[in-house]
Amino acid sequence: MQEIIGQAPIFIGGAPRSGTTLLRAIVNTSKGIVCGPESRIVPALAALSSQIEQLHMPVLERQYGLDADMLHQRFASTINGFLAPLQAESGCRIAEKTPANILHFTQLRLLFPGSPLVGIVRDGRDVVASLLTMDWRDSRTGQPLAITRDPAAAARLWVQSVEAGAAMREDPNYFELRYEALVRHPRDMIAGLFAFLGEDSDAIEAALDHASTFNPASGANESSNDRVAQPIDTRAIGRWRAALDASQHDCVMRIAGPALSRLGYV
Repeated sequence: MQEIIGQAPIFIGGAPRSGTTLLRAIVNTSKGIVCGPESRIVPALAALSSQIEQLHMPVLERQYGLDADMLHQRFASTINGFLAPLQAESGCRIAEKTPANILHFTQLRLLFPGSPLVGIVRDGRDVVASLLTMDWRDSRTGQPLAITRDPAAAARLWVQSVEAGAAMREDPNYFELRYEALVRHPRDMIAGLFAFLGEDSDAIEAALDHASTFNPASGANESSNDRVAQPIDTRAIGRWRAALDASQHDCVMRIAGPALSRLGYV
C-alpha cells in the first residue's frame, strides 16, 4: 500500500467538543506534520469501506476477484488521494482531524496498518453542555442536528465515541489523551503525544504557544477556532455544573453514567 511521503497519515478523533481542534492546532505546530482543517471525508470513506466489506464481499470476491485486502488498499489509496494535495503543498507528514474518525478507528486500522491513531476523551457532561450551545444543522434539511438539541442524543454520541476509543487501547499505535489532563498539564501531555508521533522534543515549546500561530479563520467546519486561538487554560472544565439543568443532567447520567464512572469522572 502506498502511503504519503513514506509515512502513514495520522488520524485524530474524539466526540465533538472534546478538544479535537485544540489537538489539531498543537500537532500543526510541528515542523514535520501538517494538520489541516477537518475534511469529514475520512470517516465517510471508512464507513463506506466497512459497509461494503460487511455486505458485499462475497459478490466482489466471486464476480470481480476482489478480496478484503484489495478493498482496503483501494480505499486507502482514495483517502491518500484526498490528502495528497495538502502534503504536496506542505512537504510534511499528514495528520487528519475529524471528530468522527474515532468511530471508525477499527476500520482505519485495516486500511492503514501503520497509521498512528490519536483519540481524546473529555468529561461527557461537559461535552453535552457544549453540544447544546451549537447551531449545527443538517446540510440536507436545514434542521438542527439532534445532538445540539437533545441531551440524550448528545450523550449517546459521547458514549459511542469513548467506547470506540476504548476498543483500540490494546493497539500499540493508538494514543489516548484526556482533555482535562491536556489543559492542566500541557507540557507533559504534549511531550507524551509528540514522543508517540516520533516528533522531536524541541517541538514542544512551539506547541505550548500554539495560539500565536493558529489561524482562527481556518476550518469553516470547526466551531472551536476562536477558542483554540487563545492560550490553553482550564476554564471549560466543569462547565456542565452551570450549563445543564437538573433534567438534562439526569438524562445524561442515565445514558452516560456507567461510562463516566469507568473513566473516573464520577
